Amino acid sequence: MFIKIFPLTLLTSLYLYALELEVTVPKVKTSGDDFITWIAIFGLALIAFFALYLSSTRAESIKKEFEEREEEEKKEIESQDKILSKMGESIYDMAKDKSAKHSETQLLAVTTNLIEFLRIKSKKVVVTHEKLKISNLLNDVSGTLKANIKYKQLELIYDIDPSVSKVITSDTLNLSKILTNILIYCVDKDSRYVTLTIDSNSLTSKNDQLFFTINSHLQIDVEKEGDIFDSKYNEKTDTYESLGLFIAKELSLLIHGDLIARNNKNRELEFVFNIPYIYEEETKTEVKESSKKLNILVIDSSQNTAEYIASVLKNLGHKTTIISAKEYLFDLPIFYKFDVIFLEENLFVDDVVMQLQRVESQIVATYNIFQKAQEFDNSKIADLKVSKPLTHWQIENILTQLERDKKERESNRQTTAINSGNALVHRNSFQMTRNVTLGKFVQFQGKKILLVEDNLINQKVFLGMLGKSKMQIKVANNGQEALDILAEDKNFDIIFMDINMPVMDGYTASVKIRQNSDYDDIPIVALSALTSNDEIAKMFTSGMNAYIAKPLKKEILFTVFLIFIENTKIPHAKEIESDENKIQNLDGLNIELGISKTAYNDIFYKEILIEFRDAYQGSDVMFKKLVDDFRYEQLRILCLDIKGLSGTIGAEDLHLIITQIIKTIILKKYDAVPTLVEKYTQELQKVNASIEKYLST
Repeated sequence: MFIKIFPLTLLTSLYLYALELEVTVPKVKTSGDDFITWIAIFGLALIAFFALYLSSTRAESIKKEFEEREEEEKKEIESQDKILSKMGESIYDMAKDKSAKHSETQLLAVTTNLIEFLRIKSKKVVVTHEKLKISNLLNDVSGTLKANIKYKQLELIYDIDPSVSKVITSDTLNLSKILTNILIYCVDKDSRYVTLTIDSNSLTSKNDQLFFTINSHLQIDVEKEGDIFDSKYNEKTDTYESLGLFIAKELSLLIHGDLIARNNKNRELEFVFNIPYIYEEETKTEVKESSKKLNILVIDSSQNTAEYIASVLKNLGHKTTIISAKEYLFDLPIFYKFDVIFLEENLFVDDVVMQLQRVESQIVATYNIFQKAQEFDNSKIADLKVSKPLTHWQIENILTQLERDKKERESNRQTTAINSGNALVHRNSFQMTRNVTLGKFVQFQGKKILLVEDNLINQKVFLGMLGKSKMQIKVANNGQEALDILAEDKNFDIIFMDINMPVMDGYTASVKIRQNSDYDDIPIVALSALTSNDEIAKMFTSGMNAYIAKPLKKEILFTVFLIFIENTKIPHAKEIESDENKIQNLDGLNIELGISKTAYNDIFYKEILIEFRDAYQGSDVMFKKLVDDFRYEQLRILCLDIKGLSGTIGAEDLHLIITQIIKTIILKKYDAVPTLVEKYTQELQKVNASIEKYLST
């Protein structure tokens, strides 16, 4: 019935509409060909009308979707700019507030994030593909994490699937930054137990995907959190929530990977990060059961860690027993039944030591590198002392080392002495030399230094410290490059060797250097973020003479030179004083204020100046164009971007002008904007000139 009535209703509506428009409608016969013709005409009109309506509706829908998407993108850009502005403002406030108790670590951490953020925005991050041992990568992550989470308890487990190769080819430097930022986020959210699982999706493909799953074991609802990778500034706590995650996400995309956050089946927050990698066939891990089956006891205050160690040992074919710390302290086990005992060093109580001294079991003392360092005299009876978190490769190496030591004892052979060259071996950590300035390093001018370090920032820190020393410094990006340099020139006075590097790590490079007697007189000083007891022992085993913990401090570096390099010139005190790095302000640039925001680290300050110059030296041209096009909102957003940075570098007048531009736009006093932009142009020219002058010093 509806189908029959609808055309007549429409026909009536059209007829009445025509009358309103005073359109003359001819009389139509209700029968014959003319009537059919008119029906057809009105039918076509109906279709056209309907099509026009649909087209108009669709156009409106598309327009609305476009506007919504544009608004979202605008908000996202504005959000990022506000983050950057707030970050700069925070450093600015830290420096101005002399009474605030901000540590050097805090300032440098914020500065490093600022540099990384700028490098991402300026698309300066370089993607590389180099070989690196996963164990070295994880050591680097552990060391960096330890430096950033002082005074916080953390239990970290590295669970690596046996299908993953020991050596990967990937962008290992950015990979380390990604993992570290995720782990720092978990700890900042008060996670005390984190599991990092590494797995691959194939055993045969040469173009594999490597998966990193970081389980925070925190009950955080991802959906309620919103976009967890969208960094937000918390004014109450004066911190940047998820800033590290934002950087991790951007870096993951740059190295052709992806990073997501999700809730697992237990509703715990976990991050899944995957990257493409090429494994090395010759290093593919094969799970081999040991020829000799051992009976092993594992006792640890953490049940999670104990279970992980036990699972690795069982996969290797050993019989393993776990006893909880509480049960162990209540009722001591029968130790002589076990061939090997893994015992946490704080559990070496007096009663236990007396029994352990009577058995032939080999003892491994374990300790958590994230806990405050303590001396446990009782644990000295252990055959080995190793740090947690452990990987299955380390556990295999521990058993191999124990077996080797046992055979040597049984055959009454002493361990072969490690060749550390003819130079002094300094096994303890170095003391700081007081009142050291950069100018004092001229005391060692003319000496030849070989720095083996893959991290560009660390290279610049090292070179920045010695920039005025007039020493000859050669830089190698990995162990193989170091060997190539030494093959051409063996006359170096000292080698500073990073541990965790791609292509060839510091351990391997040191062993190869010590195999050549031509280099016996050159001391090798290790550089490492992780200085656990077992890592330090490995440094000396590979032929190194000493070690320095990262980050580098000039007072420690000076002590190293005093010990290992004979002084060729001791300048007069006045000469040293005249060579001091005296801070002078330049036109438009308050150097003292700017450098104070990086804990007076000249190298980091120059890095920020370079990034500011490269990103915004032509911003005045953009300002004028936006004003000419009446695009004041875009101008405001760009000003927010530069506002915090101008304050951060100490460009106070530029900072003030930008603040005025923002306020003027907010108040919609657009007539005053061109004058302020002209002032901005003049001030920016001063700042750019001063930046170039300072960078040349």
